Amino acid sequence: MNRFLALVRREYQENRIAFKVTPIALFGLYMAGAAMALFTFSYFDNEFSTMKEAVRFIANSDESIRSQAVWLGNLGGSTFFTFVLGIVVFFYLLGSLYDDRKDRSILFWKSLPASDTLTMASKLATAMFLVPTLFWVAYVITHIALYIIAAVTILLAGENPWTVFMSVANPFKAWGLVLASWYANAVWALPVYGWLMLVSAFSPRLPLLFALIPPAVISVLQIWIDFLRTFTLKTNLGGVLWQWWVDSPIINCCGEENGTVGAFLGIPIDDRFDHALTIGNMLDRLFSLPMLAGLAVAGAFLGLALWLRSRATDN
Repeated sequence: MNRFLALVRREYQENRIAFKVTPIALFGLYMAGAAMALFTFSYFDNEFSTMKEAVRFIANSDESIRSQAVWLGNLGGSTFFTFVLGIVVFFYLLGSLYDDRKDRSILFWKSLPASDTLTMASKLATAMFLVPTLFWVAYVITHIALYIIAAVTILLAGENPWTVFMSVANPFKAWGLVLASWYANAVWALPVYGWLMLVSAFSPRLPLLFALIPPAVISVLQIWIDFLRTFTLKTNLGGVLWQWWVDSPIINCCGEENGTVGAFLGIPIDDRFDHALTIGNMLDRLFSLPMLAGLAVAGAFLGLALWLRSRATDN
């Protein structure tokens, strides 16, 4: 366990900019956006008269409407974090086994008392749990700062922030669901994670091209050669990947289902899974036949990546 934690710490130290600076930069962007919005509004709003009227209107609106608006705002604040988190994990895994070969340090790391299996496990655990946790901490801190800014603004407008939005905010539930969604999606994405690590293990150079071009070529060939679609897959690989994204347990804050706009899991355009935002529905995806097939694919990719890692040299 100590070796495993030391390897995870190594991953953090080697990727501090992506893992630490990026969430801090996102916090700064949110704060800059809030400051710009306030200054812009104050520039056109004479003595905050329009602001006071807007806050008064919100304060007098129905509590259920305020609760729904704040709830969607809580979850909507995670959208940008989710997007950037996906980019960071993608490029981290793409370089996780490639960078050691690129800088010719692989023999040094392989000489340490840590097996290739443990090394790969530490990299996978970093992508699945450490990085989402760091981004979640930044997301929560950003939310708290935005709450403070909103409360001060409402106070300056002459209203009570507790009655306007804080009493119906329920941020802890939103924060917990966001973190659970990120963890669940990390498990759901294991086939993609395995593919990225496999590419990182064998790519001689430009791993991004090796990661993207083969799936694109296969999808085109499956569309072009009709019998390949008929006798192998019900749809092309691109369609499989789209279905995987539609069914993912990631929070989509701008979904619509049965005429209701709200936050849902994945994209509510089919009925293979219940898209309501609950822990139960996240677990339903993780204990399903598609997830079992995904684990088999991920196991094959990771096993091949481990084999390539064990044979890798500094050439």
